[in-house]
Amino acid sequence: MPPPPRILVTGDLLRPQDEAFRPAQAGNIRWLHRLLRRPLGAATGLPVEALAWDAAGGFATPRFYELAGAAPDIEGWAALFDAPDLPRKAAALLAAAFDGAVAVIGFELADVQKRLLTRLGIAWIDLNIHPVRFGPDLLMAVATDHAEILAALSQHHAEDQVFEAWADLMAATAIKMPPHFPVEESTLIVGQTRVDRALIAGGRLTDLRDHAEALRRAVGTEPRILFRPHPYNPDGFGLFESGLPLHRIREAAENVYVLLGQDRLQRVVGVSSSVVAEARYFGKDGIFLGAPPFRLAPRRDALAPGLHASVIDAWLSADFWRELLAPVMPVTPADGHRASLPPDSLRLSLRQFWGRDEITFQLPFDLAETRAAERRGR
Repeated sequence: MPPPPRILVTGDLLRPQDEAFRPAQAGNIRWLHRLLRRPLGAATGLPVEALAWDAAGGFATPRFYELAGAAPDIEGWAALFDAPDLPRKAAALLAAAFDGAVAVIGFELADVQKRLLTRLGIAWIDLNIHPVRFGPDLLMAVATDHAEILAALSQHHAEDQVFEAWADLMAATAIKMPPHFPVEESTLIVGQTRVDRALIAGGRLTDLRDHAEALRRAVGTEPRILFRPHPYNPDGFGLFESGLPLHRIREAAENVYVLLGQDRLQRVVGVSSSVVAEARYFGKDGIFLGAPPFRLAPRRDALAPGLHASVIDAWLSADFWRELLAPVMPVTPADGHRASLPPDSLRLSLRQFWGRDEITFQLPFDLAETRAAERRGR
């Protein structure tokens, strides 16, 4: 007897922790499930279940690695992430996990999962933390393989003018937070964490040294270049092995949005950092040495397979899921309710800030210290 129909909320079931073969995305999957189980249930009347790699009846990821012939580590994950095909038994194990799913809602699904779901004829909608992270809260870059779902999704796509005002406010705020050392350089190179799905190319993780020639072309003959390491990866991200002379590189510890707010800065260079995508909203040239983290539709009418829509907060409401899922299943009548959360709600909930906390939360403390120092100096 086939399993009863259901909605599955899942994510990258294969990604381990950086240093251990333990699930890295189980918490994010359960986070998304808690947020969406009510609106998805209200929209469809179906049970909404979470599927994660864990010991409590979840997906058997260790067995999958064994059947796929991959090492149970980060290198094995990178090799599997965008694999065009899987061994038959590994594919069967993964396919069985989706039995009964009418639709799959993902948090940063691996490419190999999306390909399999498409082959199985199961509609998937993938939610990713959007590369624009300087706004009032996190938003989602949303993709799907289903043409009719894509058409409904396009109505929720936010175009550039929304983000431009946010960037202007951030740049204005940076005026009140001048860098400790004046920015005289015109080029900023940004580092990344060592492990990032956006760094996977050809089944392995890359860094700046893998793009040494393109990097040298991007920075030209400028005598001094600014380098902002990622806060979680201070080792240089391959920059010091790229062939650029060390005397040309100045490291900066400033907040990245403070740096983007400096008029002297003209371009931002990186492998696949979201900062490169954000640069253009601050009037800078963003130069990707590798592939962008997501390919965003420039306009609503340009949204197509392979592109992501920029969705601000509609995804939290049942009506959003009614519109998207209507082409693949019966849905309940619209209720007109739009979820509304205070600024920074998702940031705080996920505990992920990408430097905006230093602007939003740290600034009042810095101002208090400055004023206290001024009073002491009187």
